[in-house]
Amino acid sequence: MNAASLPPLVCLHGFLGTGRDWEAVAAALGSRYRCLTPDLPGHGETPLTPGTQSYAAWARWLADWLDAHDLPLVALAGYSLGGRVALAFAAAFPQRVHALALVSAHPGLTNAAERHARQRADQARAAAIRAEGLTAFLETWYRLPLFGITTDARRQALIAQRSQQHTEAMARVIAEMSPGRQPPLWEALARLPMPVAYIAGAADAKYAALADAIAARAPQVQRFLIPHAAHMVHLDAPQALAAALRRFLLPTAPH
Repeated sequence: MNAASLPPLVCLHGFLGTGRDWEAVAAALGSRYRCLTPDLPGHGETPLTPGTQSYAAWARWLADWLDAHDLPLVALAGYSLGGRVALAFAAAFPQRVHALALVSAHPGLTNAAERHARQRADQARAAAIRAEGLTAFLETWYRLPLFGITTDARRQALIAQRSQQHTEAMARVIAEMSPGRQPPLWEALARLPMPVAYIAGAADAKYAALADAIAARAPQVQRFLIPHAAHMVHLDAPQALAAALRRFLLPTAPH
């Protein structure tokens, strides 16, 4: 089958990443889906737009990107920050998404104190990026237990890749697109009209537990836990993630 005739799957990367993060997953899905992997604003080849960044603005940016690529209806997958943007987009433009897969992505903090604390923490991280430089920040960032990085070689490879990003753009994104500034979308998630999957790494305790919380509040959401993967499921276990996406997406294809 001609690649252009395959159903489109748009995959959004996380903070510090680029669309290339999805290469292994896209290759594994290549016979069934046309995977499109844009760079989010401020990342890779996509500049930040003027003014303060917001989830509503990035959802509008994605709508414009889809229009520019003549994609009125897509399956949408997003990892972490990209998943939060994907959820915001699906809530704002449900008619444009026929299936939504959220990978290691939070629907939003609902507790005001937690929201304020996360905003302060991310503002401090932005200040550290500006004061110490991106590489020094990454040395600390990729030691967070969330990422499950167990070897120096893997950590240094990630740092080498991510340090190519624009320092000021990363400082702005971590502060202005903080989960503390994300509108909570738990109720919207429960009401979305399209099929939804939530995918987390089995070794990511926080987001594996989040899958249970989502099941309680949005029981229609399909859950997948990926063995031998922590937070960065698309990098830790791309073949297993691709298999989960195939299982989820196959029955959802528009007719």
